[in-house]
Amino acid sequence: MPTKIPTLGVTGLALSASLLTSGCRSAGRVLETLLRERPPAALDSMSVASDVRIDSLGYVVGSFVGEGTSRAVHLLSSDTGLVAGLARRYRPDLIQSGAVWPRLAHAGTVTLAPAGRRRTVGGTPRIDLAMVGSPLGQTAVTPTTILLHGSRCGWRGAQVEIVVDREPGDRGAPLRGPVLGSLTRANSGNGGQATGEFRRRPPLAPPGPALTEELVRRTSMAMDSVLDASFRSLALRRADDIDLEINTLADIDAADVTSYRARPNTVRFAVSLRERRITAGRDTLLASTVMTWDSAGAWQQFVFRPTVLSLRRGSLAPYGALRRSVFWRRLQPISDFGFERDNLWMEQVDVRGAGVLWGIIQPGGNIVVAAAEVEGPCR
Repeated sequence: MPTKIPTLGVTGLALSASLLTSGCRSAGRVLETLLRERPPAALDSMSVASDVRIDSLGYVVGSFVGEGTSRAVHLLSSDTGLVAGLARRYRPDLIQSGAVWPRLAHAGTVTLAPAGRRRTVGGTPRIDLAMVGSPLGQTAVTPTTILLHGSRCGWRGAQVEIVVDREPGDRGAPLRGPVLGSLTRANSGNGGQATGEFRRRPPLAPPGPALTEELVRRTSMAMDSVLDASFRSLALRRADDIDLEINTLADIDAADVTSYRARPNTVRFAVSLRERRITAGRDTLLASTVMTWDSAGAWQQFVFRPTVLSLRRGSLAPYGALRRSVFWRRLQPISDFGFERDNLWMEQVDVRGAGVLWGIIQPGGNIVVAAAEVEGPCR
């Protein structure tokens, strides 16, 4: 007698197929969630810590923030570890018993010539490959002067300054305005750029008036949402007479709006907003934040968490002893090295410490690439 093979009924088959389909959809949603790009955590503020260091062979490597003029480009770092390391290694005659800051403050400015220039007591810092990126593009440069600046405040205000010039024969666009400087070893790779070759940054069209207005509106609403949750008792409202200035040097009721390249084929928009808000007690505050968006509004990212400052008779002051007292301005895209993307160059103003930082942020991870204090009570 033949053996009967048990079979699933129609209902059983349908149920099995349904479970399989449901499982695949769930797995697909999980995979989609894992692969979806997420905004990084917002920053509170910029610090002057950096990736600049002196390697084991005496080469200075890392990133600097700076600005170019018609004559030269000045790269700056306020990283105290770098300042102290350069002073101890290359000016041992100046530093006695490890008292770096008092001796450097007494000296004022100390010159450390690059390799091949004037020799100092402890030798000279070595720089292998120096490149500068600006809103226009990037090119190799030649360091001409390395300076250590002391400060009467000790470590705060101390600074490294590297002056660089174009390499001979470079006829690229002028490197004026905000810049990112990169010092690397030649064998570390530089994106295939030849020495002396100017690489132009592919231009991006700025957002039109309608999109600019929409980007500012989105940023204002997102900022208010965060502030309402953080300062619910203040019952903040927008001032009635705001006439917003776009891409000017104004600090109050102003916004910087610019396009930047997040990836080779992805363009986003950065907004630095500074708007007045009124409390229930009729105090005037300045609310500030930096955000990035895509044109459709599907991508929303805080670069810096919103902050509020007290505004009285046109002067800004901290709002509370423990709250952050910073805002951001002068937002501009800067060509990155080795990647088809942009960084964001900006100023951070601290009204409590009366200081101004130049800084560069990589918005893909909200990473401070380089920063230096350029104004303050110690400078």
